[in-house]
Amino acid sequence: MTGSAPPDWLSRSALELVPTGPVQGTLEAPSSKSLTNRALVIAALAKGRSVLSRLLRSDDTAVMISGLVGLGVGIEDIGGDTEVTGTAGRPVASGRTLNAGLSGTTLRFLAALALITEGTVVLDGEEPLRRRPIGQLLEVLGAAGAEVLSENGRPPLRISGSGLLGGRLHVDASASSQFATALLMVAPYADDDLIVEVEGLRELGYVRLTVATMTRWGARVDEEAPGTFKVSARYPYLSRAESIEHDASAAAHLYALAVATRGSITVANAFETAQPDGGLLEVLAAMGAMFSRGPGGTTVERRGELTGIDVDLAAMPDQVPTIAVLAALARGETVIRGVEIVRGHESDRITAVATELGRLGAQVEEAPDGLVVHGGAPLHGGRIDTHRDHRIAMAFTAIGAVVPGVELSDPGCVAKTYPRFFDDVARLGVGIG
Repeated sequence: MTGSAPPDWLSRSALELVPTGPVQGTLEAPSSKSLTNRALVIAALAKGRSVLSRLLRSDDTAVMISGLVGLGVGIEDIGGDTEVTGTAGRPVASGRTLNAGLSGTTLRFLAALALITEGTVVLDGEEPLRRRPIGQLLEVLGAAGAEVLSENGRPPLRISGSGLLGGRLHVDASASSQFATALLMVAPYADDDLIVEVEGLRELGYVRLTVATMTRWGARVDEEAPGTFKVSARYPYLSRAESIEHDASAAAHLYALAVATRGSITVANAFETAQPDGGLLEVLAAMGAMFSRGPGGTTVERRGELTGIDVDLAAMPDQVPTIAVLAALARGETVIRGVEIVRGHESDRITAVATELGRLGAQVEEAPDGLVVHGGAPLHGGRIDTHRDHRIAMAFTAIGAVVPGVELSDPGCVAKTYPRFFDDVARLGVGIG
């Protein structure tokens, strides 16, 4: 006798969340999207075969794999692992358009790969991605010698590279740290040593995460000054085996469920990490939660009241929706600063979060670089427009776990990074109608 199939939450037009009290449970977060896509690109450039285990399976990583295959990279699943046959720094364009879907990471990383690819690389994506400007990255690619055609700095893109000269390049990363990451990852295949100067980025956490990954794969990178990286052209990537650690950004949405409902959640595969979003635990503690780490993972729980805080989230801008939602449940005022960059993410997250919290009765003010949330206002149910933004859908699940009548439109958008999110939410005890 077989059990019934689990509900297909992602195919529904909307989900209603039903509060059931404090959540309790132990589960694993998905593997890191940031580290999965970095490892895929670096393995694609290495010589020989690399084996990646615990690879994230999501919409974003699927389009990355498809794009790399379109550049001559061999990628296949073997016994649950992913085997990548690299190009030794010589990708070859297939002639077909590479579709990045909704993945800004894929678009940016493949655009930089075009610098050292034989042939013309054509990149496109779904309509929301076409609205996300990457002109600052395209300027750098042009300065590096590529011929770039675009729609006013937006996809679709046609990029013809002629190799990457050494020397010095300036990257304006004010719109995304991924502009710097994309260029750094191809830098070991420049004709001579390359110095990358990153400007306009308040926090370098994700760039340094990239450098650490490059170093593990054999590259030689020195940070000569904060934001100035020298990459040697004499140390290409070496094939290797790598296991992908947990996604700290995704784990944050699980922690938020515990904090919102006065529950307790253990993420069994969450340990110390260099991922910037790992710092969210200290922010939650400042609001009144507790966390502990041990051999069984990381546990977050809350027993007392939540209080508002003044916090600069420049180092972890993906957590703006998470903290804003919890701030609406807290006592007092929360000021979120330093995150103007999120206006150019999957949605304008400052405006989107303020608008959707307002639908539920919260008092929220927009600032140019953040939000002010006045906690304590009576909240009520309502239908949340997720703006096709996975972070908004996952963050507002926490408020739906305590406020009756909250519905989420387009729940399938979580497949971008966390396809089993609602399955895990249900496992933790939240009702889903």
